[in-house]
Amino acid sequence: MEVLTTKQQLQVFKRLMNYLKRYSKLIVLAFILVIFSVMTDLMGPLIQRNIIDNYVVVENFDMVQIGRLIAMYVLFSIIYSIIKYYSTLLFHKIGYMITKDIRMDVFSKLQGLGMRYFDQTPVGSIVSRVTNDTQAIQEMFIDVISVILTNVIVIIGIVFVMYRMNPFLASVMVLFIPIAIFFVWLYQKYSTKWYQLAREKNSQINTRLSESISGMKIIQEFNQQKRMIKEFSDLNDEYYEASIMNMKIDALLLSPVIHILTTIALAILLGYLGLVSFKGQVIVGTAMAFVELIYRLFDPLFQIMDRLSIYQQALVSSERVFKVMDHSEVTPQQNSEANATLKAGKIEFKNVTFSYDGRNNVLKNISFTVNPGETIALVGHTGSGKSSIINVMMRFYEFYEGDILIDDVSIRDYPIEALRKKMALVLQEPFIFHGNINENIRLLNDSISDEAIIEACKLVQADTFINELDEGYNSHVIEGGAAFSTGQKQLLSFARAIVNDPKVLILDEATANIDTETEGLIQEGLRRIREGRTTIMIAHRLSTIKDAHQILVLEDGFIKEAGNHDSLMKEKGLYYGMVELQNSAMDQ
Repeated sequence: MEVLTTKQQLQVFKRLMNYLKRYSKLIVLAFILVIFSVMTDLMGPLIQRNIIDNYVVVENFDMVQIGRLIAMYVLFSIIYSIIKYYSTLLFHKIGYMITKDIRMDVFSKLQGLGMRYFDQTPVGSIVSRVTNDTQAIQEMFIDVISVILTNVIVIIGIVFVMYRMNPFLASVMVLFIPIAIFFVWLYQKYSTKWYQLAREKNSQINTRLSESISGMKIIQEFNQQKRMIKEFSDLNDEYYEASIMNMKIDALLLSPVIHILTTIALAILLGYLGLVSFKGQVIVGTAMAFVELIYRLFDPLFQIMDRLSIYQQALVSSERVFKVMDHSEVTPQQNSEANATLKAGKIEFKNVTFSYDGRNNVLKNISFTVNPGETIALVGHTGSGKSSIINVMMRFYEFYEGDILIDDVSIRDYPIEALRKKMALVLQEPFIFHGNINENIRLLNDSISDEAIIEACKLVQADTFINELDEGYNSHVIEGGAAFSTGQKQLLSFARAIVNDPKVLILDEATANIDTETEGLIQEGLRRIREGRTTIMIAHRLSTIKDAHQILVLEDGFIKEAGNHDSLMKEKGLYYGMVELQNSAMDQ
């Protein structure tokens, strides 16, 4: 694990502070309120000293004047409380707004990252960046920045009052401040490593938890519960050990140091007062005021040091969040002046070569043409390159050799929004959003009418089960559409795909998980929605592609055979073997 250096920590802190610039006016206002709150708060010890030294000690019981001083003391306390409330409220507001900005920035960044990032990064780790790490940043702005700013002003005010009362004692007390700063440096030096380790283990716990929940059926089916519990327990223990080390460092270098410094300061004060008393000088009021000011001086130092742990967590979390925001591999970029319009739907692959990792090509010199309105089917064994053709076609990944033309124009010359508006994709695993059926098909596109949604559902024959629901198209859909069967979810995804009237329809084994009865329902619908649309199909069941205009047989990233069903069957090559294998399996 790479540990943040002091220079890296400073860079992360500066970057965080850039978010403060957006709220400079609020920060100035909060700063002014803090100054006034400190001024009113420090009036208390001065008034106490005045009453004791000028009235109590000299036995001058002018109750009118004493009453005025007491009234001033109460008034300043009330004013302090009011100002303190608003300054605290303002700092919290600033902290929440900054956290909201950071969370939106990292979430927006995720929306534009290339698929390779999501292939390589666990879901739990990504969730941890957006939730746990931004929460730690929020705590820093609320509990650290505001406290440090407030307490620095408090310390300056206390030192000023001390010098006004007794310059010698004030000079002695000031010497403790650099000693406290030294321990701050020492704490930061040793705590960074363990805080990074704790945050990393916490992220791994989230990842393992997400993986376990998603794969619970497989875990139980293969009796993997004990193994998963053991691995989770090991991670939990590692997180515990790192957290305990953090607590040990906190317990050694934070509050005990401040208590020791406070005790030493009080001992020096009492010793000085003892020496002064031998000379006949009695400064009871000053002594009491200094005792209170010493506690007030070290209490801010204690608060600052006590919050260093939060600050350290926030720096580690910020570095992890910024690492996501700085990730350079974004979605494939279109040409800067892309303005082409997809009209007919002709597709042409010209010598396209593609690799996921930059080393091993999964598509090798792929070339084919699909005329407008035609259907082309891609078949082949797992890993042959079928889905990779879809991935580069949909601009999920960037290809590095050759070109893809749509209507004889490079795919890079189309605006990505316009391109995807005219292309519809249906995947093997349908994804259903939380909401209702209408919202899942419309996807917040207000230009799509309810009538268009109903027509789309009728076309794919999804209206049959929708009309049986209590609320029809307004029926509630829980997360992932768990209340629906796989076939029903796939029918909804078909309706979602065609409701925009796309020119190009892409089906990535869209009927693979549908039972035979459901498949029979949608086959007629599929034939109808393919009319007038260029269609690319990846098929698991070869019986569904017999009417395709072209069938490409892929193997190891190459196109091995091409033709329609009848011509390929006559060749008795790879396609023929695959059809015969499926037919024999069905007969058995």
